[in-house]
Amino acid sequence: MSCFKYFCVFFFLFLFATGISWAHPHVFMDCHLEIYWKDGKPDMCKVVWIFDKFFSNDIISAYDQDKNGIFDEQETQLVYNNAFINLKNYYYFTFIRNDGSTTSPASVFDFEASHSHGTMTYSFFVKLPPTSERKISIASYDYTYFCDIAYDKEQPVIFHCDESVQPQYTVYQDKNNPIYYNPLGAITDTRVYYEWQPGLQTYYPIEIVVTY
Repeated sequence: MSCFKYFCVFFFLFLFATGISWAHPHVFMDCHLEIYWKDGKPDMCKVVWIFDKFFSNDIISAYDQDKNGIFDEQETQLVYNNAFINLKNYYYFTFIRNDGSTTSPASVFDFEASHSHGTMTYSFFVKLPPTSERKISIASYDYTYFCDIAYDKEQPVIFHCDESVQPQYTVYQDKNNPIYYNPLGAITDTRVYYEWQPGLQTYYPIEIVVTY
């Protein structure tokens, strides 16, 4: 697979300039999910990513063009076009499991980019598929392990629903679907390994399991 040509181009330049050794992962993100209900069922999910300082600095330097601390509509579109939309080739790092199958969104909507005190945040919405069960699992991870995505420890998920719905969640590590990656892979290495090979390490996806 090709590297994240648009998503990480500035991060690449930083690494080349400083001579940091290659090692997966290269980008670090904190994540939380916000789930919106409609007619008593989960309808949409807002995915929020908060980036590490290095990646944040490069995006802010490149796209907050007027240096006013705010991404206006034009600047947000530049971020979307040059440092986000290529993630459609990586399923937007979003995986939804319900009714025994796993899917990813074909598209996202209402993308926003913002920053505060040198920290970059992306957020976007995905439509949730209908489910016959009263359970749905949502995970945010990079199956190439180029990016390390960790859920917020205090509040990994926020529910937006009325009092007739009483959702609960658990954080589940999926040991049945391991991800293999090369910890010493070059910065352009975003290969997917479906079987373990010598030298590879193992990552187990972590998902938010919602019941209601």
